[in-house]
Amino acid sequence: MPPKQYRNKEKFTREYKVREIQRSITKKARLRRGYLKALKEEGYSVPEAAPDSSRVKQSVRERREGKRREGKRKFDEKKEMKRERRRTQQEQREESRRQQLESIRVSKEKFKLRERRSAKLTQRTRSGQPLMGPKIEDLLDKIKNDDTYTR
Repeated sequence: MPPKQYRNKEKFTREYKVREIQRSITKKARLRRGYLKALKEEGYSVPEAAPDSSRVKQSVRERREGKRREGKRKFDEKKEMKRERRRTQQEQREESRRQQLESIRVSKEKFKLRERRSAKLTQRTRSGQPLMGPKIEDLLDKIKNDDTYTR
């Protein structure tokens, strides 16, 4: 009796696999014959072995061609999906970039307005006193822009 390691290695050879497939085919055929024989003995009708039109053997070339076409179709579908995904990602990146640029532009405008306003409010006379005109105008603008005062 061979050692266990040798038996395990034997299971991974081509000859072993061929023997197993042949054994399986013969067992299935034997079981089918026995089943049909038992059906006949019981008095049931035995199904005829009619050639199935869908199982007609194709030539090797036709099968290979069909597989190749199927593989090419799947490959083309995957390629198209990849292209579409890349396109949507590119559009998303462009949209986010546009939004960033817009927010930067708005913040720059607000900063400029704040700078102008602070420059007006911090004006001084020659003697160093603050000018009241710009401060009063700023307060009036605030009142005009506020919704609570303009109904």
